[in-house]
Amino acid sequence: MDQNSQTTLPFFIHENPEDVDTEFKQCAGGMLSKNVENTISAFSNTDGGRIVLGVSPDGKAIGLGNKELDKLQLDLMSTCKSVFNIEIIPDIKQVDGKIIAYISASVAQLRPVHIKRKGVHKGSYVRIGSADVLANEDAIKRFSVASKGGAETIIYENEKYEDHLDLQLVSAYIEQLNLSKDNIYQDFSQKEVMLKQKAIDKKDNVTYFGLLAFSKQHSLQEIVSPTINISITHYPGASKVNDIDLTETYLDNREFNGNVLEQFDKAFDYIKTRLPIRGTIEASGKRRDYLIIPEVAIREALANSIAHRDYSTHTARVQIDIYADRMEIINPGISLVPIEQLENAPSATRNPLLMTFLKELGITEQKARGIRTIKLSLKKAGLQEPGFENINDSFKVTLYSSAFMSNTDKTWLHRFARHKLNDRQLNALAHARNKPAGISNSEYRDINSMQNVRDDKKANKDLRKLVDLGLLVPVGEHKKRRYYINEDYI
Repeated sequence: MDQNSQTTLPFFIHENPEDVDTEFKQCAGGMLSKNVENTISAFSNTDGGRIVLGVSPDGKAIGLGNKELDKLQLDLMSTCKSVFNIEIIPDIKQVDGKIIAYISASVAQLRPVHIKRKGVHKGSYVRIGSADVLANEDAIKRFSVASKGGAETIIYENEKYEDHLDLQLVSAYIEQLNLSKDNIYQDFSQKEVMLKQKAIDKKDNVTYFGLLAFSKQHSLQEIVSPTINISITHYPGASKVNDIDLTETYLDNREFNGNVLEQFDKAFDYIKTRLPIRGTIEASGKRRDYLIIPEVAIREALANSIAHRDYSTHTARVQIDIYADRMEIINPGISLVPIEQLENAPSATRNPLLMTFLKELGITEQKARGIRTIKLSLKKAGLQEPGFENINDSFKVTLYSSAFMSNTDKTWLHRFARHKLNDRQLNALAHARNKPAGISNSEYRDINSMQNVRDDKKANKDLRKLVDLGLLVPVGEHKKRRYYINEDYI
């Protein structure tokens, strides 16, 4: 893309103009692209996104006239209103000879959003990378489950709770509820409480939530699926392949079954035996050992993977990979909150019953503070900022065991000594150098612990200087703006 194109489309990165939440449609002559319907369905069924009309696939504006733009806007609004099984209300803006339509993600109860004339199975799309992909049977099944209240409400006919639930665990949970809620259940029988908690139905059949919370032995895996568990693989190096010895695939591989409490406790204990230990000498002269990745970060990430995983899919499990320089936790089900809003958006979960259960036991807080706890604990330990990303149908958290700023970064930063940058700006340059997605104002404030009311303006001033010096390149407008390292300095 040439410089003019970058100026015309400031919020796109020239190396990869289309991505998971951005789609270009050329619409030459003011004719709305037919496959825009697929994109609208895909964005509605995934995380939402923006469609830019009047731009070629390689990101170049083709220059539409006012009449063409007006026609396209009317046609797009008509399509959103009448083509799908629900009416879609896009946020439409005209910018420099283009139309930008923002399509919001649809609520679970209305998915899949599909093209009516094609039907559910041939007219439902999801967004994978920069492509609109026809939803497969598994995806449509998950949509159906979600629309009925989520997988945890599924009832397993002829599977009686006495055979599959650990009633001692149930009693302990009821005792905890009574302690925290002023004896709310003291006048109810155990069975009545289980019914109220939706762990069983009126016919004594067990529910998915009942199995997740109170399953005894392996009933959860036997009734639902063997994949409703946690798998941990420990690799010797920084990748899954040992370049020195190709026959060595991993050091250890374990699976943890049972109910979610058993899975959590066993997986957490195991992880702590596999991670490096760092030792310090305290003022008293006594040595203190601790995990190189803070326990609180591991605990939060593991708890989130259990609480937020998509239990309607049985094709994948919670997978934890431990490498020499990091740990990756991957759970089925993408984040229900946009990645850039993970810290600030209200808590959202596809498993409200399970989330409440884990909150009552003190495993999760349900206050949307888990991500921030992870980031702050790693920063305090001097480690790299964690990574959060959606990958196809999964959500991945990466916890690094290496320093936030490597020796290579420090050496690289010496070249900017003449500019007399402050520590905040140096941190930002190192961050942007290591992150293909660059850095935003909010991320700048986050890595520099800038939490006061006027710190956004201070961050803007710092970033403006880096732009004026030609070290960072701004991409995007207002709150969407991100800053990337000038290629001349990479």
